[in-house]
Amino acid sequence: MTNQSISAPDAAFGLPVGMPADTAQSALPAYPSLSLTRRAAQYGAMLRGGPPVLVPAEVIAAHIVTLPKAGSRQRAALLTYAVEDRIAAPIDTVQVVHGPLATSGAGETLALVLARTVFAAFETQPRPALPDFLLIPRPVASAQNPAWAAWRDGDRVVVRSSDGTGFATPVEILPILWARAGKPTLTSLAAALPDSLPAQDLSAAPPPPDPLDMAFSFARLRQDSANRRGIALFVGSALVAALIVHVALAMFDLSALRRLAQQERAQAQAAIAAPLPGITLESSDINAILARLAPVAAVQQQGTFLPLLSDVTAAMAGLPTPVSFRRLAWGAQESSLVVLVEGRGLDDLQQLQQILEQQGFSVRSGAANANGGAAEVEMRISRGASQ
Repeated sequence: MTNQSISAPDAAFGLPVGMPADTAQSALPAYPSLSLTRRAAQYGAMLRGGPPVLVPAEVIAAHIVTLPKAGSRQRAALLTYAVEDRIAAPIDTVQVVHGPLATSGAGETLALVLARTVFAAFETQPRPALPDFLLIPRPVASAQNPAWAAWRDGDRVVVRSSDGTGFATPVEILPILWARAGKPTLTSLAAALPDSLPAQDLSAAPPPPDPLDMAFSFARLRQDSANRRGIALFVGSALVAALIVHVALAMFDLSALRRLAQQERAQAQAAIAAPLPGITLESSDINAILARLAPVAAVQQQGTFLPLLSDVTAAMAGLPTPVSFRRLAWGAQESSLVVLVEGRGLDDLQQLQQILEQQGFSVRSGAANANGGAAEVEMRISRGASQ
């Protein structure tokens, strides 16, 4: 089965790879390639732990898989699940390791699959344990064709693919695999390849391995795991110690808070002694205390200006012809509106005064002026006795 958002494209062979039996011997056999051993010593001399122990590609299945974004623990589980249908062995008998892969596409990951017994043998090495095909730098693929870089030593050929994977094969099988893979661009880095293979010869000065690949080690995975366990133990011990200190400080703070509360209660009792005689904080209901201390609600008084103005404008709505206020003032002592009213003529102003008086208002008019088809008069309007 295939997980959603996880793809496992074909490896170099294009078929699921059989893993060594789980009952394989844990003792390390002699590495079969002397030239690659010398190359590991040349470029691994500066590594922590010294030159690496080489893991032959025959015991490793390398796959490029695409994983969705996830945390480190989830990625480890997804990586195992992604290669489950790519190997001819039960998943619980193999170890799936996240390999180095520089300049990869989005989500692309190099999965290295080993039998658990083989992984355990290399994991316990005091020196770094490096897959031998990582000594070969990744060749650069063209837009039309992938690329292989081959390292021949006797009858054995180690191949590094441009996608980052690698494998080893007998030299007589290499032409078959090369043809089956679509005849990728081929580069020879060591002994000559069979004449049937069109390979560029770089054996005189083979390029150095990638530093990122050289830094990888199966043994370092065990060391990193031990370091993480040590860090977790240290962090756990520190948390326990911090918790003990925190509890001690909390108990001290609780005692101090109790003393502070008693002091505050005594001060509060002294403060209410005068306004609330005979009431103690220990025995009295807090609601009764609050009721006695609550201020008397003030009665809000409403002004007369806005109600008078509202009533006057409502009365003006009954005029057949409109009039307007040119000026508006408030006589606070008399509670009267002082308005300069303008209309079309003196008849409109007299009609307004009559309507206001009919509504019960007291109206005092000043001298009226008529000019240019308009008339104006100042009126003092207040509420009548009937209102």
